[in-house]
Amino acid sequence: MRDSRNARRPWWAVAAILGLSALTSSAQAGVKVGWLDEVVRQAVREAEVGGKTAVKTEARAGRLFAREADAGLETLVKRSDDIARSARRLDAPAESALNARFTRVVKGDAEMSRTFSNLAPAEKRLVVEMSETAQRMARRYPGEAEPLIRKLGVDGMTAVRVYGDDVAEVIAKEGPQSIGVLRKTGRGGWKFFTETVLPHKKKLAAAGVLALFLANPEQFVDTAGRATQYAVEQFSRAGIQLAGAVGAGASKGLETAIGNQLAAYGLNNLVLRRFGMILAGLVVFGATMVILGVPVRWLFKPVTWPLKLVLGRKATQRGTGSLAP
Repeated sequence: MRDSRNARRPWWAVAAILGLSALTSSAQAGVKVGWLDEVVRQAVREAEVGGKTAVKTEARAGRLFAREADAGLETLVKRSDDIARSARRLDAPAESALNARFTRVVKGDAEMSRTFSNLAPAEKRLVVEMSETAQRMARRYPGEAEPLIRKLGVDGMTAVRVYGDDVAEVIAKEGPQSIGVLRKTGRGGWKFFTETVLPHKKKLAAAGVLALFLANPEQFVDTAGRATQYAVEQFSRAGIQLAGAVGAGASKGLETAIGNQLAAYGLNNLVLRRFGMILAGLVVFGATMVILGVPVRWLFKPVTWPLKLVLGRKATQRGTGSLAP
């Protein structure tokens, strides 16, 4: 019987085997992501040629999913599913349906089909979804799809698939953090992000509010996409008054904003802040009356009516006195 000590491998041999195994695993992951890259390129080419789009040669340079090169398809599947789940768009189509959809995307390419057949079902789903989304983008952005896909990555492409093509340009410009706004707040928060946050991006960034919003957007908007009291307070720090904000949060935010303006002149005190709020309220009330078509003079009736009454009585008394014998 062989001595077990002789059968035991030296430490350096074990380390070499483990290192080789890790390299092999990493290489296989790279091959899969690299293959996904080629499939998506093929899908874009099919969409562009089918639409007779002139393809820019410079768009072909560089890998599409360079950021994901070290990740395996199974890792990308998990990340993609998390985003789809947040939008309640996690599908589980039959494998036969995935095979048919893949064949339509690559137009029956035999070599790609063989590689596709060896993938796990979840990996097949990811490949099909990325390819079909790439074709949609190639039709919407003729000749510009590949640079856009490169900026989006797998996470951005998933967000485009589940939330709509219109989010692509903002995600590509603002980066992966913007995907978190969609995941945490949905379409309501996304509207607040694009229509309220981004127009004031520089001011909010300088005040540190932009970083707070990107980290916790759900604190700034409710489930209906309306600004919260916290949003009003934080935006006022940057000197921005949120339009349409109501309630105690709006009142507090307005007072803070007025206080910031008065502080610039060394006049920030309670009396002046409250006076400023009264004036702001009168302006809002007057603007509302104009919008509703109510005559502005009605706004002054509580003041003019008593004055007219007093002046009318005095005039009557003077007239009566002049007629007396």
